[in-house]
Amino acid sequence: MRGMNRRQAGLGTMSVHLRQLLRRESVPALLLALAAGAAVVAALVGRDALAAFVGASLVVVYCVVELLCAWIGSTGSFRRAMVVGAVGTVVRLVLAVGGLTIVALTDRAGLLDAIIAFVVVYTVYLGLRLWRHPLLAAERASVAPPARRHRSAR
Repeated sequence: MRGMNRRQAGLGTMSVHLRQLLRRESVPALLLALAAGAAVVAALVGRDALAAFVGASLVVVYCVVELLCAWIGSTGSFRRAMVVGAVGTVVRLVLAVGGLTIVALTDRAGLLDAIIAFVVVYTVYLGLRLWRHPLLAAERASVAPPARRHRSAR
């Protein structure tokens, strides 16, 4: 480590390339497929398929903005990561609520379809985030912990 700076030694910032992030994260592709599925289901039951697709697509946009913020936040200091996280949260909320508001203003009859599709796909998205969480994934991959012994067995 002598003669190396913190970044070369791997001690500084975490280096994540955008291509690696998108290759590693298959969640946006799955969410886009779910958005198409929501539109198909809405069309099959006689509801507004376009509004359902737009509502479900808002979750895809939400996920992509979250991945982008994670990538930007991981390339800098801790302070930068906190600022990017806070700003990213506000941007995602504004995009979701703003998108549904635009649907409400342009297609009032399809608003319910957009909201239902958004909630369903967002619920799946949260389930995927939980399932892919590093701590839970490590717990699933690990072997059962050794049995504990009582003090009296010593």
